[in-house]
Amino acid sequence: MPTNVTQKDQTLQQVIDWCKSMQADINLYLSGAHWLDPVSRVMELSKKKAYGKVIEYCESMLGYGGSMPLEVANQSEDAK
Repeated sequence: MPTNVTQKDQTLQQVIDWCKSMQADINLYLSGAHWLDPVSRVMELSKKKAYGKVIEYCESMLGYGGSMPLEVANQSEDAK
């Protein structure tokens, strides 16, 4: 289980890459499967869409989701 943001982002990126690979495999399969019946073709396209949804979700969880301040007021060691 990831313990910090960097590890979390790396894990999410691995999932994103895997989903993109699976989508590419489906594209390759469909490009050569001219014999495939319409129902099976729709099922494959549905799987591809599901991988896309997982990609979108993982991308939404990458990083902090906002900009981090460069400096926080009154938090330095010299603050009185």
